[in-house]
Amino acid sequence: MKPRPAALADITALLIRAQSGEARQVLDELDGLLAEAQNQHAHDRAQWLRFVRFASYHELHIFDAADEVAVEMIRLAEPFDDRIWEAFGHSLRGMSLLFQGTFESAYEELARAVVLLEELDTPSYAVAHAINAAAIALGRLDLYELATTWLEKLYQVADQLSDAMLQTLYAFNSGWLHLTWAAELELIGENEEARDHYRQTLSAFEKAPTGLDVVDASTWPSEVVVQGCLARAMLGEGKTLIPELRENMTTVAPTQRHETTLVGHLALARAFANDGETGQALEEAEQACGVGDTMPRLQVLAGRAYWEYAELLRQSDGDTRSAAAFEWLARRLVRDRWVERRARVLAFEERLSAERVLDEQRRRAAAYLTDPLTGLGNRRLVEIRLPELLVEAEATRRPLAVGFIDLDDFKSVNDELSHLIGDDLLRELAQELRSALTSDDVMARFGGDEFVIVLPDRTAGQAYHVAEHLRRKVEERVWKSLPKGRGIRMSAGLAESWTGATRTQLLAAADEALLRAKRQGKNRVEIRAHPLPDP
Repeated sequence: MKPRPAALADITALLIRAQSGEARQVLDELDGLLAEAQNQHAHDRAQWLRFVRFASYHELHIFDAADEVAVEMIRLAEPFDDRIWEAFGHSLRGMSLLFQGTFESAYEELARAVVLLEELDTPSYAVAHAINAAAIALGRLDLYELATTWLEKLYQVADQLSDAMLQTLYAFNSGWLHLTWAAELELIGENEEARDHYRQTLSAFEKAPTGLDVVDASTWPSEVVVQGCLARAMLGEGKTLIPELRENMTTVAPTQRHETTLVGHLALARAFANDGETGQALEEAEQACGVGDTMPRLQVLAGRAYWEYAELLRQSDGDTRSAAAFEWLARRLVRDRWVERRARVLAFEERLSAERVLDEQRRRAAAYLTDPLTGLGNRRLVEIRLPELLVEAEATRRPLAVGFIDLDDFKSVNDELSHLIGDDLLRELAQELRSALTSDDVMARFGGDEFVIVLPDRTAGQAYHVAEHLRRKVEERVWKSLPKGRGIRMSAGLAESWTGATRTQLLAAADEALLRAKRQGKNRVEIRAHPLPDP
């Protein structure tokens, strides 16, 4: 196995800490780390840190905050056409929406994630974790077959990267998936097939690599033991499991990972029942049901706990009315859930087909409106969007500012260093534009080294602060594409819309302001004082 890249070492440690009872402490640390990554324009590192933030909120069951983080990941990936992080964000958002009970939106997010992942064929750590997130979310929707397919792809990537952590995730999540699948099959009476999946649970856990210090120091191994004990109990083992089971449940308890607690009590119930101790089994099953009641949505293993309790209640009390009523309710719950699962499988397949068509349409539209060098919009985007925004601004009586941005003496870069370096410089400038503007703003390369920005809801004065901040960042930045000690500067011209302004007039006003900035010494921002050119 190869060691993980140094850049991922602290990310891995933070993630495991967040999932081992330290989510609040990790959240406190993330603000400073994320600010540092953003200041260094470390896009990938910033996205990894957002993933850890999502995981921390998820552990704390603050699902609306987790959802906001996933949305931010998607928003910051799209301008770069970074389909890996976009897929990752959609996978995570699907999971957060699922736990909030917003199933239709969760389907949409996961369908988008799957279609994006289908297009990625270069193995990477981000791709692997995006696949893992999608597989977990699909499993949570009981789409077991599709989740299994993606977990096998995770295994392939883990093998290609020779990464022990990814192989651990594959083993642990495959075991969890088979455990859940087995419980579902058992509930509908497919007992032999259920036993096969319980055996596959144990087989998956046995494949997990050993000797990973960061994993061994976490609660993950104890969670796996608890889940493995449930599989063993369902396969017939009795009270011999209990010491090992209780020890590991105690380890997991402080993390408040309720699903593992439920699994532990269900395993204890089945182990006691296997040895004929119905009274103690009933107590444990009742505790498992109590945990299931606290979960944000009905999960398969909670359904299995209700079923276990109904069976044990009947054995303990006989065919009383209360026992019969509870057993009837459990059966109805199981039957309705299985019908719902089949409907979800069909609905998701339809959603996937529709998403593949939409993705192709998005690609064609993006190619038409995107500058291939920088990934920003192109001149056509400005020509289409600016008139729309002008109409909206006039209808709502809100301001709208437009700016031209131009690199000073850019020709010298091309002449002295090469056009390839000039291209790299333009790509870096595009990064600065993205970090300075919002997702509601329009950013486009108009031609050469000239860029246009359109700022809705901003006056020329407010736009000046944005452009001036950008000018200072450009002047102070250490450019990776330029030789050490060499910098670049920029000039900008701004104009604010007026009643009846056309696209051509507003762009001409901003262009005139840019020319004034150039005439007055460059490296400055100018505002067109009045809308129409001087007579």
